[in-house]
Amino acid sequence: MERRGLVAWLGGLALVAGAVVVLRQETTPPEPPRFLDGRVQLVPDDVPPKRPSELRVVAPDRTSLRVTWTATDGVTHDGFEVRWPGGVRLVQAVEAELTDLDPDAATTVEVRAVDALGRRSEPAAVTAVPSLALDTGPEVLRPVDVFDGPGSLDPRRWRVFGDGGCLGLRGRRLEVGCHSLDLQSNVPLRLGPPAADGALGRVVLTTDGPDSGELFVALLPEPCQDLGRLLRPFPPDVLALRITPHGANFETGPGVPTTSRVIDVGGTAPPPTPGVRHRWELRVLPDAVVALRDGQVLATASVAVPWRVARPRLVFRGVRQTRLDSFAVGGAPSEPVPASVVPLGPGTRDGTVTGLGGVPRERLVGARTARVVASVVAVSGKARDVPVVVEFGDRTAPAAFLPSGDDTESVLYADFPLPESSPSPEVRLHAERQLLVNAAHLVVADGDDAPRRPLPRLADLRHPEAELPRPDVVVVHESAPDGPFPPRGRARLVVALPAGAAREVAPVRAVEVDLDGQRLVVLPTGGSAGGRHEFLLDVTGLAAGGHRVQARVVPVDQRVGVQSSERVFEIRPR
Repeated sequence: MERRGLVAWLGGLALVAGAVVVLRQETTPPEPPRFLDGRVQLVPDDVPPKRPSELRVVAPDRTSLRVTWTATDGVTHDGFEVRWPGGVRLVQAVEAELTDLDPDAATTVEVRAVDALGRRSEPAAVTAVPSLALDTGPEVLRPVDVFDGPGSLDPRRWRVFGDGGCLGLRGRRLEVGCHSLDLQSNVPLRLGPPAADGALGRVVLTTDGPDSGELFVALLPEPCQDLGRLLRPFPPDVLALRITPHGANFETGPGVPTTSRVIDVGGTAPPPTPGVRHRWELRVLPDAVVALRDGQVLATASVAVPWRVARPRLVFRGVRQTRLDSFAVGGAPSEPVPASVVPLGPGTRDGTVTGLGGVPRERLVGARTARVVASVVAVSGKARDVPVVVEFGDRTAPAAFLPSGDDTESVLYADFPLPESSPSPEVRLHAERQLLVNAAHLVVADGDDAPRRPLPRLADLRHPEAELPRPDVVVVHESAPDGPFPPRGRARLVVALPAGAAREVAPVRAVEVDLDGQRLVVLPTGGSAGGRHEFLLDVTGLAAGGHRVQARVVPVDQRVGVQSSERVFEIRPR
């Protein structure tokens, strides 16, 4: 699955920055006529948007470019228009990724700031050739896992804990969008001699998320790699990098010793932008661990891992449309240790015996060993204080307990050599007291002659459409910010189109405002990407009681649905 040019970030760029190359302007549909009710005054914004600065470009792969820029004077305006020979896009972030480019052609990208009324700034431009802008990133072991097609999750290199139904392909990218899913690598991370940057080992992940929830890059020593879902509190000796839309930090289980090493954090990075790939690196040093995004240090922990071998795991919790591009480890040479997961249960109890069901014989063909893993809770006392015997077909073995920081739920396991003589071995737990089994599975260690397991089924997902922002509506009286409005004076009415998690914003044609079902405002917005509109409304003459304000965002493309929001205010009696 190796692909040349796994990631391309800083360095090796072939670009010409600062030149202004005007690309073709597309025709904008006619705007609706502007209308303001006589009771309404528009609060003008006379400051035109300024041209973005500091355009930078890197190549995630041979046919893509990631463009970043700085909003002049730190003002993000209300969005940005990105143009290149292949198209035009409105975004609300300060970066965008362009794909399906000619790898050997010079591509000129223009970026303009756009305000709430659709006014465009002068363009800032940058030119780059994707194939010349490549940088292979840190030294990693080959082959690299590249998630670019139906064969992305090679079952000899990966196993899935959780509902794999939330995995799909959007174009050539593996997308994860589920409440809870773990992807366990079968390739161990083995610490080796220090590299030039001092790292004994590293894990490198290229992804565009998460823009919601959290993603963990966890390192699990034996036997924790066979846990089902990784949950807090983490087992002893586990190290995990936690990545959220707001930053990154390290979490550890008990037993990881601390050190006195102090490493400066380079600063904060902007939140992940949906659809824009970044390279995350977890770097293991002799006396610290470091997290980097695109080479910038974002988090550190002064610890010394107490193991030499661990299994990397990608843990997704509450994510939404997070896409994976590539995964790799660096350190001492290591080969995959193929293993697959067979769900068991749910458990059926008969006194102190809990049956977990049978294992189809074909799932054991060519396998070396089978490990029964079960998460259990004792009806009384602690489960790990209860002796348990595991029955697998016609054999039994005493259960051992995985190290755990949880006093209520415990995870036990037992190993059985294969082959097994039973045609479909049954799995049972025998305990001196009743146990409740929350989850159970079998981890099958495949031998060299094991048949190739079927690939996970990855549904083809549609490319996301450009999204129209949903307006926020605020109505506040100038003299009475709280409670009912007086029967005279002016109310400040604000319609804001906030930035969301959209990969692309649908151009906004107009903002409309109604009061009690009657049209109050039609404000053309010139194909804007968002923004804030403020009006002053004379409430003199409005009847006492409740009044409803409805704001609508009308798209340029009529195939995109209108977005609307409402707000109610009350006029007190005279």
